[in-house]
Amino acid sequence: MELDKELVFKVSVTFPELLEKAIENHNRFRGTDFEIIEHIPDEVHFCKLRVSKFKPEDIFGLGYKLAALQYKMREEGEIDW
Repeated sequence: MELDKELVFKVSVTFPELLEKAIENHNRFRGTDFEIIEHIPDEVHFCKLRVSKFKPEDIFGLGYKLAALQYKMREEGEIDW
């Protein structure tokens, strides 16, 4: 089931640049159109995302890709919490 409505939502992120990489990867392989429309720096960094070409499971999939990328980079010493 693909949804034809635009969805805008906010997520908290530790590394916004990794979210950008995860979005590029997810869009390329799943045919979605996630995009970051706003960075909201605060005590915890937030990003506002927009998507209109997606299935509900793509939201979970994008989060999973971000978590996996962070884990991989942490294990390789490229990032540190």
